[in-house]
Amino acid sequence: MMKTTLSERLSLAMELTGTTQGMLADRVGVSQPSIWKLVSGKTNSSRKLVEIARELKVRPEWLARGEEPMWEEKTAPREAREESVNHQDNYGSRSGDEVEVPFLSDIDFIGSDGVFSTDGQKPLTLTFAKRLLQKAGAEMDGRGVLCFPISGDGMVPAMPDGSILAINTEDKKIVDGKIYAISQNGWKRVKILYRTGPSSLSLRSFNKDEHPDESAPIQDVEVIGRVFWWSVTC
Repeated sequence: MMKTTLSERLSLAMELTGTTQGMLADRVGVSQPSIWKLVSGKTNSSRKLVEIARELKVRPEWLARGEEPMWEEKTAPREAREESVNHQDNYGSRSGDEVEVPFLSDIDFIGSDGVFSTDGQKPLTLTFAKRLLQKAGAEMDGRGVLCFPISGDGMVPAMPDGSILAINTEDKKIVDGKIYAISQNGWKRVKILYRTGPSSLSLRSFNKDEHPDESAPIQDVEVIGRVFWWSVTC
């Protein structure tokens, strides 16, 4: 289990749930400077930790001491809580408000151009609400959207091994701090990307203890698509 501070855990939970310091302060009934002290590491405790954890949908034990799992049972980040998904055996338009997208068993089946292979077998699908796709900047008919399970511990605690991710293969623009499926000289992974210069990138993981930051020439990294949704199973 990687070692993190309260400040790091709180910052991660706020980022993944889209919660600002001001929003969190209002919801738990404290001043914004009190939240700032926790986020900045100026203080390492608060009588409101249980309320803060409840608002961020994480376990109090994880927030206070780093005891995994991160999420309360059957909860996930805001993006993953907005709509439920169901396995299907075909894809395309499902109803007026929903659409089915391919669910692949591994990221390795996806090419850097977004084309996927299933070895001749029809893929399973996940069903998404069109409004969720629209909010994420994806095509409402599901074009360019692919799903697959993440493997390994590089993105814990936010994305435990086996978490299902959805990517928009038509969104390849690198925005600092966003999460992407990438192919680095054929090695396909999920990483947080930052530009560190005109021709260089920083590849980062949530689990920095076991997966330290990497540097790479931008020409060696092909963006397969941006991660806009994921589902965590605790």
